[in-house]
Amino acid sequence: MTPKDRASLVDTLSKDEVFGEISPQDLQNLADTAALRVLRKRDYLCYQGDEWPFVVYVHSGAVQWTLLSAGGRKHQLHTIVPGDVFWSPTFFDDGPIPVSLVASKASVVYLWGRTTLLPILYRHPQALFGITKKLTTTMRRARKIIYGLAFQPVASRLADFIVSSLEGAPAPILERNVTLDDIAAICASSPEVICRLLYQFQSEGIIKITRTSITVNDCAALKRLAATD
Repeated sequence: MTPKDRASLVDTLSKDEVFGEISPQDLQNLADTAALRVLRKRDYLCYQGDEWPFVVYVHSGAVQWTLLSAGGRKHQLHTIVPGDVFWSPTFFDDGPIPVSLVASKASVVYLWGRTTLLPILYRHPQALFGITKKLTTTMRRARKIIYGLAFQPVASRLADFIVSSLEGAPAPILERNVTLDDIAAICASSPEVICRLLYQFQSEGIIKITRTSITVNDCAALKRLAATD
């Protein structure tokens, strides 16, 4: 890591609700000891069931939580985006991690193990409270995801995926850079059902599908579908 990269990492971590409570000297030590991982798309950081006591900071790209169901189907639960920090449950209880972490695009991440990070946290009790807040947020997010998977129709989950994917986009066009399998994993369904629903949306004039993109013609209709309980 170059001095410029190290300084950038320290600056970014200082804005995090946990690492922001740590002294500048200890933040510098963390930057010095961070393990750099460069991931290609679909590379795994860890697998569901591993004992993996690490903390991850995503510098670039995106890393997804994925869950393999008892029936062997993969569900994508959440995406860790640049600037986010993920605390593995193994870090706290030595148990297996309940999800896999996989890069959804080329990514750069930094890792810290428990033996490195825990002594620093003990020196900064306010940071421990920050972890509590972060884990509470994670729990609330997990509840929302589980509730949606259990009670929301697949059409609503698909509409929500399309609407969410368009956030911040300059035009209502979703590039088809994810496969039907990927969308099915996010929506907890099968590729066949997702394909059928996409063409149903198109027949109703809500979207237009081409080989390379999905254009949204009626965003209000999608939002109504996404809000369906």
